[in-house]
Amino acid sequence: MRQGTRAVAGAVALIGALAAAAPAMAADRDSRSRVIAVEGVAKGNASRQVDILVEVPAGASARGAGDRALAAQGATRAKPKAQPPQSNTYTFTGLKWDVLPVVQNYNGAGAVVSGANAALTNTYPVWSNVSGSRYKISSGGATTRCPSLVRECRGAQRNDRFNDVGWARLSNGILGVTWSTSGIDEADMAINTRYVWNTGCVNRTGSFDLQTVYLHENGHVAGLGHSSDPNAVMYPSYQTARCTLGQDDKNGIAALY
Repeated sequence: MRQGTRAVAGAVALIGALAAAAPAMAADRDSRSRVIAVEGVAKGNASRQVDILVEVPAGASARGAGDRALAAQGATRAKPKAQPPQSNTYTFTGLKWDVLPVVQNYNGAGAVVSGANAALTNTYPVWSNVSGSRYKISSGGATTRCPSLVRECRGAQRNDRFNDVGWARLSNGILGVTWSTSGIDEADMAINTRYVWNTGCVNRTGSFDLQTVYLHENGHVAGLGHSSDPNAVMYPSYQTARCTLGQDDKNGIAALY
């Protein structure tokens, strides 16, 4: 993993089915429920970075919800990224993997929906088979490890040099969290067992489509930031179940790799 001016905060920005505006453009308070993404760094360790999906209830402050979620993860807000001017709408996080494929392992302990592992692995060929890109991500199989960088795992956060995805009982309205580090090749993720999830890349009232979440999240793992194109997977809102890349996503991953 090679880091540019910043390490990746790696993860997804999702907005619930009722929300349509991107968090960066949305007002601090909204009459509709939504889920925003906040980025932060570990207190006392700026090389350890986090991206959190946060539920913001109707009428609540988005910034306040984000601050509470960051505090629950022992993190503070990250400084805004300086992005170079570019004609496309994709952005980069600053992360670029030198060794490919990126290998992820899945721990199904505590999963609250069947088919979660398939939802994760279904995202691999989508990101790995983009014309003009050498980027690859693949499965390392099942594991019993708790994602070691995730705060809810036992013991201190640490690098074990595995990229693990699992489930945890996250607090403060957090739907999902991804931690990554700049000096060691590692990105660990957890999805909240408190929320209702579905699989199959379909829209179901009252739940989130897990494959859509993983597809966006693995775009961050690759090193892509958010896109201002509403047709892109990396657009920072959840408008519908979406399990294929938009043209801007393809342009971004091809430009990076």
